[in-house]
Amino acid sequence: CKEAGSYKKSYLLFITPGFLAYTVFIILPIIYVIYLSVFEWSGLGEMNFIGIENFKTLFTNTRIAPVFFNALKNNLKYLLCVWFIITPFQFLVAYLFYLKIPFFKYYKFMIFMPYVISSTIVSFFATMIFNPTIGFLNTFFEKMGWNNLVSAWVGNPKLAFKIMIALVLWQGAASGMMIFYANMMDIPSDIIEASRIDGCSEAQRLFRILIPLSLPACSSIIVMSSIWALGVFDIPFMLGGPTGGVNSSLDFVNMVFYRYTFGSVLSGEVNLGFGASISVTMFIIIMIVTFIQNKVLTKFEYEP
Repeated sequence: CKEAGSYKKSYLLFITPGFLAYTVFIILPIIYVIYLSVFEWSGLGEMNFIGIENFKTLFTNTRIAPVFFNALKNNLKYLLCVWFIITPFQFLVAYLFYLKIPFFKYYKFMIFMPYVISSTIVSFFATMIFNPTIGFLNTFFEKMGWNNLVSAWVGNPKLAFKIMIALVLWQGAASGMMIFYANMMDIPSDIIEASRIDGCSEAQRLFRILIPLSLPACSSIIVMSSIWALGVFDIPFMLGGPTGGVNSSLDFVNMVFYRYTFGSVLSGEVNLGFGASISVTMFIIIMIVTFIQNKVLTKFEYEP
């Protein structure tokens, strides 16, 4: 009994610091933001309790609601790109490296290199390339006499979102790719050898072994990428500015939060309570999306 008690104390000693840090920096701020969302407050002075008025303004105000729903639509479009473009691309690249294509170590380095660069720096270089007036791309086309290829790029609402997705794909492909690649390398060699002895083709090995055994990793990648997609801020902010670009083509919910909380767009003054209501709304949406994803992806996980 004494030994069991000492073991429990040692467990508590290991758990307590992490639990306290998680409570102080995660749980308490979430509770405080929920509390703040029912007040009107500029950050200084008296806090005025207004109930759910901040949420009513967010969802029903004729000026604010369309902006919020347009930004949420862009977040959801980005989420679909995570599911159907970015994650499959990461798996494909990992699979090519798993096959050890020629110069795969060089390609692996070149794909991983952008991932260690700050998103802000990547976005800045992107603006230097796609800027319609001083950008390298238009300047190059004009010098070559290809004036028909000159475009507004990020200033074109039809191209701006696509350029952002391409930029995210270039910079962020390495994160999921490395997880997929590590997962493939961890597959027991006995299984692969058995498939070769049984005469499995490369396509059969891909669809019957590699993909099923990669589903747990895929689940983790999709959940993490989806949370990031619903909270994206830096890249669209740098590409389209604080207003979300032309026709709000690069407007996302976090940018709406920034403008209406600290940018004095709502009523000419800072309103932390209204910003908190946006945060609470997105927190609920993220929790719902994560829950649905986990439920769906669990059904596809491989069970030996």
